[in-house]
Amino acid sequence: MDLSKHIENAADAVKRRNFSLAVKIYGQVLQIQPDSGEARAGLRRALFQKIAQKPAAKPVAIAVGGAHYLTGEICRLLGRHAAAARAFERYLVHDPMAEGANLKLGRSLQRAGFARSALAVYEAYAQAQPRCLEACRAAGALFYDAGKMPQALAMYEQALKVDPRDQESLKARKDLAAEGALRSTGIESAQSSRELIKDKEQQRQLERQDRLQMSPEEIEQELERLEPQLQETPDDAKLLRRVARLREMAKDIGGALDLIERLLQKQKDDAELQALAGDLRIRLQEQMVQKAERRGDADTAARARAALQELRVGEARRKVERNPADFGARFDLGAGLLQTGETDAAIAELQQAVKDPRKKTEALFLLGKAFQQKGLPELALGQFDKAMQAAGSGTLAKEALYEMGQICGELGKRDDALRHFTRILEQDIGFRDVARRVEEMKA
Repeated sequence: MDLSKHIENAADAVKRRNFSLAVKIYGQVLQIQPDSGEARAGLRRALFQKIAQKPAAKPVAIAVGGAHYLTGEICRLLGRHAAAARAFERYLVHDPMAEGANLKLGRSLQRAGFARSALAVYEAYAQAQPRCLEACRAAGALFYDAGKMPQALAMYEQALKVDPRDQESLKARKDLAAEGALRSTGIESAQSSRELIKDKEQQRQLERQDRLQMSPEEIEQELERLEPQLQETPDDAKLLRRVARLREMAKDIGGALDLIERLLQKQKDDAELQALAGDLRIRLQEQMVQKAERRGDADTAARARAALQELRVGEARRKVERNPADFGARFDLGAGLLQTGETDAAIAELQQAVKDPRKKTEALFLLGKAFQQKGLPELALGQFDKAMQAAGSGTLAKEALYEMGQICGELGKRDDALRHFTRILEQDIGFRDVARRVEEMKA
């Protein structure tokens, strides 16, 4: 049955921001074709955009959809994976960004034999939450199974940005590079030793290509080989990307940025290139700050730091505009706005950022700082207390206790201030000036 017209109608509903209608249509398509990757991906994106427009409270989601989540868990344990997937999908209507539920949905679809749908779930979540290592790896593996090697490589590379030492992703990247080399060289059909020698050299070059880790000597050799080719074919997009990556690895950030900006002139709507250019601009400005500081030029360093902060805010804002459900980018934007003194705007972004489990504790802490800046000490105390409880232990927990101690002291709540500072003292007697503060309060 051809359901393409229904999928088009759902996509059109998303464009018109009629997310409820889009979710309904995608759901109907999936009832008929549960392994429609296009419908599954469309459903995930519609839900992500819906929650970004109108966030839902976690307790409400659990209260309304908790029964579906429990049903999914029971079905999963009983081996009824298709039923589990349906239940997790129902729960995610109420809590679309829940990492655990998204991953369980992907695994259930995979075990039910719906590989295209599973891939759509993992890829969509990895795009919305680029720091989710498991989603990146799972999408990479399914792209590989589907014979889509460039997409698989991209996913494993994204996984290694999250954890550069992740052994599963490192091995997969190496295997993919080697397999790509074998296919490209035709080594299996080589008829003579001379051909084999030539093929092995080509294989070494291809194995080097796109590797995340290379020695300085290998980087230099690759640049010497590719730079002349780039001069002959300056519009070769693939070559521009490769040489830019090599320059970046060689710490030539300015040179890498030049090539990426050349590419952007031809591919203005490429979101990946835009993000890469933004990251390179930030790193280049960081180098300028460091150079000014090493020279002892305080005025230049201050101006460079201000420019750096503006760049960070601008890049975070572009990421949020491209993907409102990227709560990591919302955290970066909120943190940047707080530093530039745009307190109300910072609070709005940080209140969204707490939905990212990886950023929740830091976002709560910065919300406390923001309410301090607004002269709302009681609200600040509440956020610092949440941050301290979320952190449990470690530096951020001690920082939160310290801020709470200072606020209580300023409010004249001497006993509360002493209690907060004493808790730090029990963990770390050398933390900031806590020992002196406790002695003065007790005296």
